[in-house]
Amino acid sequence: MKQIVLALFLFAFAAPAWAAPADSTCTTVILVRHAEKNPHPAGGDAGLNTQGLVRARELARTLEGAGVSAVYASFYGRARMTAAPLAEAIGDSVRVYDPNHLDALAARVRAEGRGKTVVIVGHGDTIGPTIEALTGQALGKVEPAPYDGMWVLTLRNGGEFTLVRLRYGAKAD
Repeated sequence: MKQIVLALFLFAFAAPAWAAPADSTCTTVILVRHAEKNPHPAGGDAGLNTQGLVRARELARTLEGAGVSAVYASFYGRARMTAAPLAEAIGDSVRVYDPNHLDALAARVRAEGRGKTVVIVGHGDTIGPTIEALTGQALGKVEPAPYDGMWVLTLRNGGEFTLVRLRYGAKAD
């Protein structure tokens, strides 16, 4: 009888058969460009326009069940504003990085995000170089990232990786 009760207890509280165990050898990095921005002078930072604010909320909604543990954004306001709703949804703050030092970001993500899922909010011209810094592989000519682009990068031990390109939210103009 004790064996039956123990078996029922284990069955009731064990992970379901369809649930995959956490894999600490894989790190998932989801990269997006900051959302649509207000017009601003060259070198300025005018934040997000209405469309961008909606896209930032859509990013949080899209990734709410993805197990994101950390959100990184460049120090520009438009990137931090894009990342903020997601960071709030996971109960964390935005982790700021310098987009001029992507190798440092890659090292930080590898160290802090090992075996986890993290999001990096970058810029149209930094998504490709960030992927290159994380993988050590040159991607060749990379077009500027669109506002609705999402790249899912899975890093494995031994330098293996997979990269999937998706779209989220409303189609970008």
